[in-house]
This record gives sequence, structure tokens and C-alpha cells, in this order.
Amino acid sequence: MKKRVKSKKIVYRCDVLMAVGILLFLCITFKLINLQITRSVLYKAKANIASHRFIKEFAPRGQIIDATKTVLATNKQSFNITYIQTDDNKTEFYNTAAKVFYILDKNSEKQDDKFELKLDGGYRFDFNTSDIEKIKRMKLRFLKDRGFEEDIIKNMYKGKRREIELTECEKKQVDDKLLKISAKEAFEKLITYYEIPKKYSITVGGQKIIKICDLKDLRRFMVVKDAVKMNIYSGYKPVVIAKNVKEATAFEILQKSNELMGINISVEPIRYYPYGKLASNVLGYISKIAPSNSKEIDAYKEKGYDVNTDLIGMTGIEAALENRMRGTSGGKIVDVNKYGKITGEIAKKDPYPGQNVQLTINKDVQYAAEQSLINTMSSLRQRKSTVTNSGTAYLGNATRGAAVAIDVKTGGVIALASVPNFNPNDFSNPSGISNDVIEKYFLSDILSKAKDMNVPEELYNTLFPKVGGVRTDKYDYLPKPLYDYATLSLIPPGSTFKLLTAVAGLETGVITKDTKIDDPGYFIDGNYKAEFKADGPQGTNNLIAAISKSSNAYFMTVGKYLRQKCGSNVLAKYAWKFGLGVPPESNINPSTGIEIKENFGQVYNTYTSKNSFAQQGQWFIMEELKNEKYLKGISIDLYTSDSDSKQLSNLKIAIKDNIKTSISTGKFDKNKIENLIDKLVNTDSMYKNKKISKSDIEYIASSIVKVEEDQYNQATTTSNIYGAAIGQGINEFTPLQLANYVATIASNGKRHKVHLIDRITNVDGKVVYENRPEVVEDAAIKKSTIDVVKEGMNAVDDSGTASGTFAKFPILTAGKTGTADPYSIDTEKAIKRTSYAVYVGFAPRKDPRIAVATVVFDGGFGSGITNIAKDMYEAYFKDILKEKNFKFDVDVDAKPENYSENNKTLER
Repeated sequence: MKKRVKSKKIVYRCDVLMAVGILLFLCITFKLINLQITRSVLYKAKANIASHRFIKEFAPRGQIIDATKTVLATNKQSFNITYIQTDDNKTEFYNTAAKVFYILDKNSEKQDDKFELKLDGGYRFDFNTSDIEKIKRMKLRFLKDRGFEEDIIKNMYKGKRREIELTECEKKQVDDKLLKISAKEAFEKLITYYEIPKKYSITVGGQKIIKICDLKDLRRFMVVKDAVKMNIYSGYKPVVIAKNVKEATAFEILQKSNELMGINISVEPIRYYPYGKLASNVLGYISKIAPSNSKEIDAYKEKGYDVNTDLIGMTGIEAALENRMRGTSGGKIVDVNKYGKITGEIAKKDPYPGQNVQLTINKDVQYAAEQSLINTMSSLRQRKSTVTNSGTAYLGNATRGAAVAIDVKTGGVIALASVPNFNPNDFSNPSGISNDVIEKYFLSDILSKAKDMNVPEELYNTLFPKVGGVRTDKYDYLPKPLYDYATLSLIPPGSTFKLLTAVAGLETGVITKDTKIDDPGYFIDGNYKAEFKADGPQGTNNLIAAISKSSNAYFMTVGKYLRQKCGSNVLAKYAWKFGLGVPPESNINPSTGIEIKENFGQVYNTYTSKNSFAQQGQWFIMEELKNEKYLKGISIDLYTSDSDSKQLSNLKIAIKDNIKTSISTGKFDKNKIENLIDKLVNTDSMYKNKKISKSDIEYIASSIVKVEEDQYNQATTTSNIYGAAIGQGINEFTPLQLANYVATIASNGKRHKVHLIDRITNVDGKVVYENRPEVVEDAAIKKSTIDVVKEGMNAVDDSGTASGTFAKFPILTAGKTGTADPYSIDTEKAIKRTSYAVYVGFAPRKDPRIAVATVVFDGGFGSGITNIAKDMYEAYFKDILKEKNFKFDVDVDAKPENYSENNKTLER
């Protein structure tokens, strides 16, 4: 019985094992059928896909249009050649890159190149800054990002491999070693690190090309290979090999896509300005983000920017409305096969365009203003010289100017011209600013620019002295295309300010319309005497004739009456009402209201005068000390340096503050300045081996106090109001302020907030913002006062200093010329500078609609530039003038093609 039971158990176990084996076999067979037949297509596709990648899609910036709805800034398509590296295609990288470079060269395209290791002019690092400390930080970052510190750490500190493992002292020692690595050493190491071949062979059109790589070839490969490595830190995004290539080039790349593994074509919008330079100072430009430190990088990231790819508004409207115009970027997640080709799209977010901006600018008036400035300055330079209050004046530097037109009834800017200007298209390249653009627009080599302008070599050190080892344009001699002369230049208004002096005189009752004052060609008050050689005697005049002839003696006398009756600040009281400065100790925002960056000038007042002379006096004393003017052989340097210790830096600041305070308050302490100089000499190592005695320090301190006393006396002399009354002295305003000032006169004392923006719309055309005219101040001036001033302005254009231009103009105008000296007569002669020519006016007389202000630096008399205002009037009133068969001096219909041809860089 026992044996039979045992046999049954064995049979049972065999059956179970057989059943399990059959079941396993069926499962494996089913799985194989599923893998090899049912899902073969899916797995083949998966096998061919290397990864998913995110590709950013840039949002089109909003358009900028003018008052006539003409597009001034828009977008056009840019084709980019990109590379995506995978494990399967990276072995073919150099072969692929060589073919792409061949196509780029054949089609005259440029490689995208932001690599800081350069070969032009020898091996060098180029971090686009001259700041020594920044260069050190950026060089360290460059080398560390590429692992250069690893070998140094391994060799110097056994058992340590990463910077995080080092002490602060050890980190500094590693940094010192890194900074000693030359550009050549870095280049050669990267050639090895990236395994860049010394030669390559490619087949193009059936022809085999073998090339021995020169340094340029090696670097071209390095630029892309390095970008791939750096790209690892930003999520394996596609690397751009070339941006903004021609459509034909992009098409050729697409045709050969099968042999160009990892190469794709992407499309993005690029900023485009159809009219080139037209209104460039208003529009501004966009450019690559250039953060200087990690905090700035984080700040941009918080706002949603990619600091590696995004462009941002840098100046003008592009900068002022960056948040509205930039739009919201989108993107898509795509399948990328093992060869780096995009095979499909998984998800997508469409970019949202930025908002559109309509300006108050009229392109035709803007065009006329810019063309007239260029023509006028060219004519002045050809004349070479004229006779002004300073004697014979040199006009060869009439290279800069501005012209502004404002809508009298709204405060909207009709034209805002600054010459020389620039082409914003030069900056909109997604690859960043090229070296050619830097050379064209920035004063990277001041002496080279001076040579181009035929500046006498003997004036180089006077005009362009070295400060901290760097040449500077001390007297603002060279034209700067990126500088907005219309909104940033603070200039003396010259005789155009006499209208305000007339307002103050009439309102206070010190004169009437019929008050007669003799003009013998000079003005005397006690020991003060001013001669007007260019004008000569003007005879006896009432107020209207004095405005018409621009009599200096008349208005200096009015200034004298005002001071005697109302004090030295009375001119400022009325000037502030017209937007010429603000009370210095008030909470009033010093601005015309314009949306773009501006400076805001100030009128003469005793508070500002003291502080202005204090600052100027401080600078003067600093120069005198450094140049051994007080004691031969002893140079005292108060300029701060990055190498200064905190103690030394604070000591220099204390001395400079003491000088300013002494001049502004009139309280002079020789002992205090003497003690401060003594501390400086004993603290700064530069004086260690110089024998400076106590008597030397006493003499220097005495010399400083003498200058301080002289500066204070100049700041507080009662005669300051005489210069101010004719627009000289510390009176300084921008051309925009002057235009707003004359617009306020034209509108009978109502001063509008100045604005460039008319309205803003979204992508659907819906208005999201609209500017409404705003009167910021009613000057509360008597109508009789305004009427008299306007009558004088009428006389200027009918029979006075501007009559040569406006006497026969079909539309009646009113205006005032001005000639303003930025420096003393002796200084002007020494540096070949001369008076600013200024003109302000409005039209028509009875119902003013447009007010203008024009200025040409080194232009001589204001009467010599009145045609600029006339040309703007012609463009503004062109429809009325065409009906009268008027013959225009300039083309009043701006077109992209004629503008780009005519508006050239100033030729010398």
C-alpha cells in the first residue's frame, strides 16, 4: 500500500511541472509575438527616437507706428541654423560642421560667434569690457566653466578635486593660477579637450575636399563644440550655428538635411526698422542682454528672460515700453531621433505678440528736421568761420544738432531729431553687436575718431586727456551717434531766454512795453562790464525792438531792475512756471513728462549757483592738485581707484566733500583741509618716498582755500543775474525743455505734459492705453504780458534776426534767435569750440499749432540755423503750402528708400 501511494505522488508532481512549463512557454511565445509583430512599428519608432527637446519660439515684438500710422518698427522672419547633439551623431560632428561651414562661406554667411577666446590680433580674451576687475571675474568664470581648475586643484592639493572642498585661502591660490593662464594656453588645451581634428575630408557635389585646418578652422569648430558643452547647463537646447541667414541658404541646408546629422532650421522674428536712421533716437534699439553679475542674471530670470538668447530694449521707446512690447515667448516639445533630426511635435504653446505703440511723431516732420540739420551743419562747416560775441569763431566742428517740434494744443511731440543718429537695424541681430558696429558707434578709440575729424594733433592732450589711464572727451568735442542731443544735452539757451526775462520784467512791473533803454554795445554796473563786439551799439529800444534786435544791454538792464526790486531769484520764479527747471528744494519731479530718458536743466537761482560752483570748484581743485599747480613737484591725487583701501577711499571722499561744502556755504577752514591732506599723505603709499614737509602741506591747504573763496565769490556775486537774463551763466536746458517753454508761451501760459505715446493697442487692435492731453501748470501770466512777448517774437521773424528766413514765408510765424557760449572766450578759442546756435518759435501766429526749438552745437549765430525750423513748418503745413504752389526746400514726404540714401553719416 505504501508503494502505490508513493507512485501517485510522483505522477502528480510530473503533471504539475509539465503544466507550468507549457504555461511559461506560451507566455514567452505570446510576448515574442507581441514584441516582434504586434508592436514592432511602435518599438522601431522608439528605437529611432533619442530624446525629447524643448525649442523656444520667440514672440514678435509689438510694432511702433507714427501719427500717420506708418510703420517705423516691425518684425521680419529670421532663419537660423541649429545643431542638436545626440549620442549617435556626435561622432559625425566635425564632418557635419565642416559641410555647414562650407555652405555658409559659399553663401557669404557669418557664423554665430559669442566665444570670448579670439584670434584676431593674436590670441586674446575679449569680455567686452575695459574694467579690469570685471575682466578678471569673467576670465575666471570662463576657465572654470570649462574645467580648467580641476587639474590645478589635483596638482596643488592631494585628495581634493573640486573647488567646494577648498578653503578660502586655497580658492584664492587656485584663482591666481587660473588668471596666469594665457589665451594661447587656453586655446591649445581646448583643442585637445574637444578633440578637434587637424584636418578633415568632406564630399560636396560629388567632389572630395581635403582641408588642413588652420587656426581659424580650429576655432570655428571650437565655437560650436564649446556651445554644445555650455548648453548642457541649460537643458540641452539646440545650439545656434548661424543666425539670420538668407532664405536661399536655409533652403540649401534643408535640401541636404539627410547628410547633415543634427542640423535643423528654425524661424524667429527679428526686429526691423524700415526707415533705417529715421527717429532712431526716439525708437531706440534692442540688443542682447548683458548682465554684469549673478544678481542681474537672477533679476532677468525672474522677469521671464533667457539671458542667453533674449533681446531687450536698450534705449528710446524700445526700452521705455519693453514690458508691453516684448510679448510672451512660446515653444514646443519635439521628438528628436538618434541623428538629431526633429521627427515630431508632442506639445506646443504659441507665442503671444507684444502690444503695438502709436507715437505722436509725424514721420514727415521728423524727416524734414533730420535732413535740414544735416544740410545746415554741412553748410556751416563749409563756411569754416564766422564772427560772434567771442570774435572769429570756428565752424568746422558743427557736427551735432537737435530739433524738436511740439503740438501746442496737446504737448505731443511731433518731431524729436538728434544728429548724428544711428541705424537701429545694426543692433537687432540676434547674434549680438558685431565688432564693426562697436567700431562705428562707440568711442572705443578716441584719438582715431579725432584724427578722422582732422583735430590738430597738438590739441589731443587738451581735448582728450587721460583719466585713470583712459582717454576722455573732456570738452564733449566728438559727435556721438547714440547720444540723444534733443533730450539729454543741457545747453545754455542764449538770447531765446530773453522772452522769459521780458515776462518777469512785465509781470513785476519793472518795465512796460514802452520802456526805453539805451544799448551802446556794452553793459556796465559798478565794476561789472560786458561788451558785445559782434552786435555793436543797438541804439535806444523799447521792449519790442529789443526782442527783435536781441539787445543784450537792454535785457541785462532789465535783470538789474529785477534784482534791485525783487532779489536775485525772481527770474527763476517765472522760469519754473514755463518748465525751465524746478525749485531745487521742492518735491516737484524734474521732468517734461516725456516717456524716454531725459536730463532736466535748471535756471539760475542762488541755491543752485552755490552748489554748481561748489561742484565745479571741486573738480578744478582736483585737477590743479594732480597737475602740481600749487606746488611744483608735488602731485596730490584725489581720484579714487579700485586699488584704494577703504580707509584711503574714505579719506579722499572726505577731502572732496570738505571742498564742496566750503564753497557752497562760504565757510573756510584751513586747518581742517590741512589735517586731511596730512592724513592722505601719511596713508597713501604713493607718497611714501616723496619728501612732503609740513610747510608744503600748509602751502597746499592755503592754495585750496584761496580757490574755494574765489569760487564762492563767483557763485554769490550779484552780477550773476545779468548773465542769466540773457541766457548765459548756469542757465542750461535741453532742446526739449526749450520747445516746451516756447509752446507754453504759444498757448498763453498753459504748460502741457510732454509725451511721445499717443495710444497702445493689443494684437487684436483694442486700445489698452490712450494718452490724454494734460495741463501740468497754468503760469497765470497776464494776457497783456503774453501779447507783448508774442509781438516781439513776431518782429523777430518779420524784421529782426530771423527775417531773412521768415519774412516771405506764406504762413506767419513767431520766433527768437539765440547765440550761447558753453565756455569762456579764451577756452573756446583754445579748443576750437564756438557758440551754440539756437532758435525757438511757433506757427501760425493767430492760432498756434506747432512750437519748435532747434540747436546746432558750434553753429555760431542762431540766425544761421532758422531754416531748420522753416523746413519743419513746411513738412507740417505741406498740404496748405501745396495748394499755394509753394516751392519746398526739403523733401516733405519721407520714404524708406530716399531716407536711407540721403541720411548718411556726417562727412568731414
